[in-house]
Amino acid sequence: MRVVAVLYGGTSKEHEVSVWSGRQVLLHLDRSLFRPVPVHVARDGAWEVSGERVGGAIEGLVALRRAGVEAVFLATHGPFGEDGTLQGFLETAGMPYTGSGVAGSALARDKIRAKRLAAAVGVPVADDVTIPPATARDVAARLGFPVVVKDPHEGSTLGLRFAADESELLRAIEELHPGCETLLVERRVLGREITAGVLEGPTGVPEALPLIEIRPKSGTFDFASKYTPGASEEICPAPIPETAGERIRAAALAVHRLFGLRSMSRSDFILRDDGSFAFLETNSIPGLTETSLLPAAAAAAGIGFPELVTRLLEGALRPRRRG
Repeated sequence: MRVVAVLYGGTSKEHEVSVWSGRQVLLHLDRSLFRPVPVHVARDGAWEVSGERVGGAIEGLVALRRAGVEAVFLATHGPFGEDGTLQGFLETAGMPYTGSGVAGSALARDKIRAKRLAAAVGVPVADDVTIPPATARDVAARLGFPVVVKDPHEGSTLGLRFAADESELLRAIEELHPGCETLLVERRVLGREITAGVLEGPTGVPEALPLIEIRPKSGTFDFASKYTPGASEEICPAPIPETAGERIRAAALAVHRLFGLRSMSRSDFILRDDGSFAFLETNSIPGLTETSLLPAAAAAAGIGFPELVTRLLEGALRPRRRG
């Protein structure tokens, strides 16, 4: 039986979501194959290993070594959990972990650079500007309205605002800019919200999962719509034309490989009425809560939550190059 840590929580704004993901992983972990060591990282950064507060990350790692942990299941979201920093810490310690490596995690987390790279290889993206150097007046001239204003390093829609005119844009900048050096402002693409999961197969080859169409009942797929059961209708497989579906799945796989991701990812798109689409972003550690989209897509492919967890851990335990 392999001893594995399930690490969740953390110092980011997505702490609560990460806790939900971690609890689901612990609930569905195959106890005939793995013995779990729960690791909760508190909001202040302290590690709690099997319910005992042991100190910071170094002390936490020492506790994992003493417990005989062979790999870490990362159920972490947001900065310091999904952006390559935690991955780099574990790499330095020689501790295997689930999910993507340092470079892929960092790139996927940076929405600006991720979009630039995707666009450079022909993946369609929404038109955008960054503030700075652009100003609110530049946004109006270059993009028009409506627009979407994003903190390029946040997730779970926590750093996202919609603006229908310049006054709403200024309000969004005022709300987001104090905690963010550069904001991403995109022309809002109207259409159907489609998400495309990618999961490594047993041999390590990434495979596209069935697509999901998201229809939030509030009209916007915000934090409440994402994590409140019944707040959104999530249709899998997505009822879209086959040609459009094939192109979106191909784009998700292309982005997964381009960014150097491994294990899993989930990319979000907007499908326009004319059949064209725009890539929005990629998550290197998608949510694993009871309402999350990657587990739903995996289930539609015949992969239940316990098998999903097992596959991710087995991937982490396979010998592979770092990065």
